[in-house]
Amino acid sequence: MDTRIAEFNKIHISKYVPELDLLNSPVLNTQEKDFLAELYDFIEKELDGDLRKLEELNYIVEEPTQEKKRELVVNIMKKLSDKGYYSTILNEDEHEVGRITRNTLIAYAICGGRWSEYSERYIAGNYSIEMGRLAGGTLYCNPVNYASSESQKEKFLVPVAKNGQIGASAMTEFNAGSDIFRMELALHERDDKIIAKGKKLFITNGMIADYIILYGRLNNGQLSAIVVDTEHQQLKDFRSARIRTYGMTDAFVSRLIFDRVEIPKENLLRGHGLDIAFHQLTEERLVISAEALGDTMKKLLYSHAYALQRIQFERRLHQYQVIRFPISSKIRELNLLFSALIQNVRQLDKNPELAGSKLMAANAMGLKISSTELGFESAIHCFRTLGGRGFTRQYANEIGLMDPYCMVHGGGSNYVLEDSESRRFFKFKPSRSDLDDSIPRIDY
Repeated sequence: MDTRIAEFNKIHISKYVPELDLLNSPVLNTQEKDFLAELYDFIEKELDGDLRKLEELNYIVEEPTQEKKRELVVNIMKKLSDKGYYSTILNEDEHEVGRITRNTLIAYAICGGRWSEYSERYIAGNYSIEMGRLAGGTLYCNPVNYASSESQKEKFLVPVAKNGQIGASAMTEFNAGSDIFRMELALHERDDKIIAKGKKLFITNGMIADYIILYGRLNNGQLSAIVVDTEHQQLKDFRSARIRTYGMTDAFVSRLIFDRVEIPKENLLRGHGLDIAFHQLTEERLVISAEALGDTMKKLLYSHAYALQRIQFERRLHQYQVIRFPISSKIRELNLLFSALIQNVRQLDKNPELAGSKLMAANAMGLKISSTELGFESAIHCFRTLGGRGFTRQYANEIGLMDPYCMVHGGGSNYVLEDSESRRFFKFKPSRSDLDDSIPRIDY
């Protein structure tokens, strides 16, 4: 059964909005634009067909589609890897554009898509696919590269970063959420083995991953990280299952169960697990910011196109201020946040030591909050612009209307940081005299 309604027309994006085109952006330099143009070309020629097949599967009900999706997603990640787009951790000297800058541009492009002058059509982005790339290419590869020995890199990093096998990062738990200090998964040392017992939740790529970096507590209570070879999901006493989310319908978000799983002790990464987990968080926050901004661009593009086409009460929607003004406002905000993002990633590429800076981490988190909130608000506005059509699967799938709902709070970190930032900037309640001195009087 196909859930599309024949009487509802497809939204035709007939021309790109210049203010939403990164190749016209004054923020990017020539090398960055050349990299991005090559990336867009790759997405159109190599990924667009697979991405459209994934979308088609989302319209089908009453028949299983999971195995078809698995095959498509694994194939997409392999194509990304072959071009060096899956993980940016290796071969840094081969590119004029910095590693982290490339990572963010890839995230933006995959989420946002782009109008193709060559094909004269919109090449759609896919937030779910980018989340899978982030999970394997950044959240797995970065900490493994940071905390592994040379032999471990050859065994666990190269197959993912270079050969495109699927990686995942297992941190979030049922009761602790993303609060690392409350993590409960146990890693018991026994001779030359580590016995893993516990559960993980909301793990992107979890049920298709070949390798998983697993965070848990050793006997002495220290947080540690160990690489799990899932043996293509056939590892004894290990189980994974898909979690159905409202958005991210093409991402294999999973729950994982480790029921006394035996892992070779030599898979244990060196160093404290907290340091390993936090090492890659600044880059992760910047990449998530790029994802949210790319998806914001996609939502604004669809809102703009639909507002131009749809006639309601004998007027096109774009003639109503309640539709037109929010689009203009969000385009300006998008460009401001993208400018801030590029400045941050360039600084990190130029000065890698800033990855350990608390100030840089706070700035990256603040940018992530603003970007994910903008994506969330843009999805709400797009939903409102579409009216009743927004309730149908065919429009929700095509636009990815629910995707930002899965990312807006980032595991609760938005709540925590926004509260800490408010305390940072508003440490005391100003007195009346302070206000009298600082605010000019206005006579009406």
